[in-house]
Amino acid sequence: ENKNIINNHIMSYDYHQYVQSIQRHRHKEHTSHIRGAVDRMTVATPPDLDSLQHSVEGFASLSKHCPMTPLLWMQYAHDTEMLMMGLYLAESSSNESNPELSKNQEKSQATKSALESSTGILEMALSEFPGCALLHLYYLENLAEHFYQIQLINKMSDQIGIVGVRDLVNQSSQLDKISKAFEVAGKNVGVGAHVNEGIIVAEIYRFYCSFLVAPPSLVIGG
Repeated sequence: ENKNIINNHIMSYDYHQYVQSIQRHRHKEHTSHIRGAVDRMTVATPPDLDSLQHSVEGFASLSKHCPMTPLLWMQYAHDTEMLMMGLYLAESSSNESNPELSKNQEKSQATKSALESSTGILEMALSEFPGCALLHLYYLENLAEHFYQIQLINKMSDQIGIVGVRDLVNQSSQLDKISKAFEVAGKNVGVGAHVNEGIIVAEIYRFYCSFLVAPPSLVIGG
C-alpha cells in the first residue's frame, strides 16, 4: 500500500509535459521577438508578455514538484527577468505621474527591479546546486549588472537633479553582496559530484580579478 502511495505521488505530474510546455512558450516568445525586430528594423522590441507569463508559471509549478536542472533554473531566472522588465516598462509608459524620469532612467529602474527577481531565483538554484560553476557565474553576472544599474540610476538622478532617488546605501550593500558571492563561489565550485568545465571556472576567476582591479561599472559597461 505504501508503495502505491509513493508511485501515485511520483506520477502526479508529467515532467516531460511540463518541460515541453515551457519550451513551447519560450520558443513562441523568442520567435515573436525576432519577428518584431525584423518588422520594426530594430533590436529593441517589446517582449511577448503572455508567453513569458506562461513560461514563468510553468517553471514555478515544475520547481514545486521536483528538483530542476541548473539550466532550467537559469531559464526560469531569465524569463522572470524579461517578464518583470516588460511589465514594469508597460506600466511606466502608461503612467505619466513623473515626467522628469527619462526613458533611459525608466529602463534602468525596470532592469534593476527585474534583476532583483531573477537573482532571488538563482539563489534558490544555488541552494540545490552549490557546486555548479555555470550557476555561480550567471548569478555573479546578474549581481554585477544589478550594481551597475544602481550606479547608472544614481548618476542620471544627479544629472537631472531628482531629489530622493539616489541610493548610496543599496549601492554599498550590493557591492558587499557581490564580494561575498565571489567568496562562496570560490569555496563551493568543484566541491561534490558536479562536473564543471574548466573554461567556466576560469571565467569566474577572470571575472573576480576584474572585480578586484576595476569597479563593476567598468567590468560590465566595458
